[in-house]
Amino acid sequence: MKMRNKTSQSAQDSEGRHLQEAFLSRLTPEDSLGQLFDMLPNVYFFVKDTEGRFMRMNQALLLAIGFRHEAEVLGFTDADFFSPFLAHGYREEDRWIADKNLAVRDKIWFVPNSKGALVCYLCSKVPLRDRAGRVIGIAGVMRDARSAGAIIGPYEDLKTAVDYLNSHFNESITIESVAAMVHLSTSQFQRRFRALFQTSPIQYLLQLRIDSACQQLQRTDASIGSIAMENGFYDQSAFCRQFQKRVGLTPRQYRTRFGKSAKWTHSSP
Repeated sequence: MKMRNKTSQSAQDSEGRHLQEAFLSRLTPEDSLGQLFDMLPNVYFFVKDTEGRFMRMNQALLLAIGFRHEAEVLGFTDADFFSPFLAHGYREEDRWIADKNLAVRDKIWFVPNSKGALVCYLCSKVPLRDRAGRVIGIAGVMRDARSAGAIIGPYEDLKTAVDYLNSHFNESITIESVAAMVHLSTSQFQRRFRALFQTSPIQYLLQLRIDSACQQLQRTDASIGSIAMENGFYDQSAFCRQFQKRVGLTPRQYRTRFGKSAKWTHSSP
């Protein structure tokens, strides 16, 4: 390869940047490169402004959360589609990216599918800037962790255990018994699980239980005690402690703020 001196390389880089900007500025909204993501069935693409409102969402993500047309989600936020517990986490990360003007790569997020079951995604996000360099939003892509090439092997090794946790989270479960399903010792299972999901099996299980409880507190009049028992907590006191620790509100406060009497624009997919 022919080497260039630093001066000529800098000039070439600058020229290339100007050429790129001139080309992209000629594109109309209808020619947006974002349309390319509609052709990728296993990649989920979205754009939000700094208020957290969706500005773009590709067809794959629309279908995954229970919609058909992009117009159905434009201007709405995560809080309109997901439980406040999950929406708060999404929003806090978006704010961090915008405030710090930094990208995040392959972060694990759990997002409900159209049936309400939590699905594990690898999510990468970048800040979006206007011509003056000001951050005006964020763009993100997600890949289902089960089909992400870099981790499909480790995921498949734990799939039986993860599927069991997802479908039996409201039952009495020991990590030892789940580890045995994939022929691992408890310590081996915990290490591999944390390496894959960036959290422990116990914390993963708690997240499933708390999100399910959030949905019941929002949409039903069931007693807090019965919700606790239905979601795998051995008593109401233990449930309330864990709930407040993870959500920042007591179950009663959560129901008052987000329950059926509060405004809920869309039901969760």
